[in-house]
Amino acid sequence: MLFLAVFCGFLAEYQLEHVVEHNREKEYIESMVNDLKTDSTRIAMNINYNNRLVSGFDSLLQNIYRTPYTDSSIRTLYYLKETYTLARGTMIFSKATISQLKNSGGLRLIRRRAVADSIIRYDLSTERAEGQGEAVLWASQKLLDLSIKVFDGENVLDYNSSSDYKDILRSTQKFSLLTDDRKLIKEYANLAKFKKDVIINYIRQLKALQSRIPAIIQFLEKKYHLE
Repeated sequence: MLFLAVFCGFLAEYQLEHVVEHNREKEYIESMVNDLKTDSTRIAMNINYNNRLVSGFDSLLQNIYRTPYTDSSIRTLYYLKETYTLARGTMIFSKATISQLKNSGGLRLIRRRAVADSIIRYDLSTERAEGQGEAVLWASQKLLDLSIKVFDGENVLDYNSSSDYKDILRSTQKFSLLTDDRKLIKEYANLAKFKKDVIINYIRQLKALQSRIPAIIQFLEKKYHLE
């Protein structure tokens, strides 16, 4: 009888642990779905923002090759440089749930292999996108380093509090470049083109992620009967 009582207690404890783990598994999935929905919203905003940056770079490149420069065209270059080239529209993904699953051994609670695989694949895709985001930041820094040899920072001190720098375009102030060295200006233009291409590739990766998220959410909600 004592053995039977101990055995039944063991079964009850095992069953309780199983229920607790099942509940934790579902909580992880619910949290993951919320993270995916947050990422989807952020990605859409980030794509729109970076598309505007690409348009700004197109305008900058068109104007920088349009010589000889006039007072108006130089003001336009300053406006485009301040508004678009120094911006850094990189994505911050929702990593809380994935980090918990990876760092606390929570992935073992995901009983369905297909579910675990879908989470891991999404995590790897976000890491690739983050790598491209690092490339955007690197190109931004390189462009900034070169811009201080081409553009005079004192010309825009009075406009740093402006929300969109459009006051530069309306200004009657005389703007000038620090150099008329066409080789240096072309080097700046080439680097601007490089950053634009890096952003375009970044947008492609974000769009690929964006297109996958609804299917992942639908898959998780179906497997776990989430409302």
